[in-house]
Amino acid sequence: MRVLIVEDEALIREGLLSMVDWAAEGFSEVIGCENAVDALDVLTDRGSDLVITDLFMQSLSGLEMIEMARNMEIDTRFVILTGHGLFEYAQKAVALGVKRFLTKPIQPVELLDLLREMRGEILAQQRMEQSLAETQEKLREYYPVVCRQYWQMLVNENAPEEREALHQAALYDIQLPRGQLLCVALGADENSLTLNQRLKLRQALEALWGTRLVSLLDQGDYLLAILTATAVQQELEGFPAILDASLSLRVWIGVGRTYDGLGQLHLSAREAMEALKAVIGIGDSTVSYYQDLKSIKGEEAVYPAAQEEKVLESLRYRDQPDVQALAAFVGAVYACPAAERSLMLLRFQVALYRLAEGSGVTDLPPFHPELRAESRQEAYDRLRRLVEETARGKSGSQQKAMTRITEEAKRIMRENYSDPSLNIAGIARQLYVSQQYLSRLFRSVCGVTCMDYLTGIRIAAAKELLRRSSVKSYEIALKVGYNNPNYFSALFKKHAGMTPKQYRLEGGDDG
Repeated sequence: MRVLIVEDEALIREGLLSMVDWAAEGFSEVIGCENAVDALDVLTDRGSDLVITDLFMQSLSGLEMIEMARNMEIDTRFVILTGHGLFEYAQKAVALGVKRFLTKPIQPVELLDLLREMRGEILAQQRMEQSLAETQEKLREYYPVVCRQYWQMLVNENAPEEREALHQAALYDIQLPRGQLLCVALGADENSLTLNQRLKLRQALEALWGTRLVSLLDQGDYLLAILTATAVQQELEGFPAILDASLSLRVWIGVGRTYDGLGQLHLSAREAMEALKAVIGIGDSTVSYYQDLKSIKGEEAVYPAAQEEKVLESLRYRDQPDVQALAAFVGAVYACPAAERSLMLLRFQVALYRLAEGSGVTDLPPFHPELRAESRQEAYDRLRRLVEETARGKSGSQQKAMTRITEEAKRIMRENYSDPSLNIAGIARQLYVSQQYLSRLFRSVCGVTCMDYLTGIRIAAAKELLRRSSVKSYEIALKVGYNNPNYFSALFKKHAGMTPKQYRLEGGDDG
C-alpha cells in the first residue's frame, strides 16, 4: 500500500516519515510532498491508498487539494493534519469524505492507531474488490450459458426492444457480431432429433459456418441457428444432401430474412420457423426461404431499406463506401417488378443527395432523375459513381470540419479565458459536439490537450499583466480565470519556474 504525506514544514514532514515503521504497518511505499500541487501530480499519476495532509499550506490548502482530487474522481482516503481549531472546517471536510483528523503535535501511538484503522479499511475494500473479481471470474465460467440465454431472449416473441437488448449485452459483457443477422430453423423428418443427432448436427453446423454461427439454440422439435448474413444461401443449398450422406439424417431448413437490429431478430426467428413448417416432411429434405414464401403469396414489392441503410451508414462512418451493400441493394431492386424499379432507384438517389448535402459535399453532379430504362449493371455503375464521389467529397469536408472545430475551440478559449467557469464541457456544448469527441479531436489535431492549451493562454496572459502593469497578483489570478490565487501562484510557478512576484521582479524574463 502507498501513503502520501503532504506537509509544507520540512521538520514535521520528516518527523512523520521516521516516526513509525511504515512497512511493518503494511505501507510499503511512503512519499513526502512539500506542497499540495506536487501531491496532486502524484495522485493523478500514480494514485495512493492513503493521504495525510496538512490543512494550512502556502500554495494550496489541504481542503482545496481534497476538493480538487474529488472533482478529478481520484479514489483515496484523506486524513487531515492540523494544529488549528477544526470547527469551522470540519463540516466541509466531512462533506469531502475526510476519514479522520489528527492534531499537532502527533504522538506515535496516535499515528499507529490511525494507520491500523486505515489499513483495516483498505484491506476490507481490497477483499471486497477481490470478491468482486472472483464473482466476475465465475460469470466468465458461466458465460456460454449466459450467452445462450441472452440469444434465446432475443428470439422469443416478447423480445426486448433494441435499446434494452444493447443494455443487456453490455451488462453481461456479451460480444455482439457486426452486420446483419438472420435465423435458420433446422428440423428432422421424425420431428424430433435424438441427443446424438443434435450433437452431430451441432458439430456439422459449427464446421460449416465457423465464427458466423452466433448461437445455436435448442427449441425442442427443431434447432434454431443465429447467423451473420454472409454467403448463407450458397452454403445452405447443398447442406441437406451433405447431412443425409454423412449422418443419414434428413433435415429440412427454413431461413428467415436478414435484419439490422437486435430488436427485430425475433421476426427472423418466426419467419425461419414458418419457412420450415411449409416444407418439413414433404419430399426430399430441402431449404425454404421465407422471402420466397412471400413472393408465392403475391405480396407487394418491399423497398430494400436495410441494404440502403448499409450503404448510407458506410458513407457516414467509414472512409470507403460499402459497394457490396450497394450491389445487394441494386440486386434487390431488380428482383422487383419493372414498374417499381425506377421509383426505388430515385428514392435511393434522393437519400444519397440529402446525406451529401448534410455532410458538406458540394461537388456532386446536379440532381436529376434517371428516366430511361437501365439494365441492372448500368444502374449499379451509375449509383456507384455517385456513392464514390460522395465518399471523396465527404473525406475532404470532414477534414475541413475537424480544422474548423479545433479553431473554433481555440477562439472560444482565447476570447473567454478570463471566465473561471470556462471548461471543456461548456466549449463542446457551444460547438454541438460531445466533450469526449472534442478532447480526442483537439489533441489529435493540435498535439496538446484542451486544458493544457487553455492553461497556456492563461499563463501567457498573466505574464503580460505582470510585465506591463502593477496589478496585484491575486487580481491577475481573477483576470485570467482563477478564483483561487494560491492555486494560480502554484500553477504559475510550475509553468514559469518562478512565482508571479519573482517573475515581475526579474522584469518578465522567461529565461
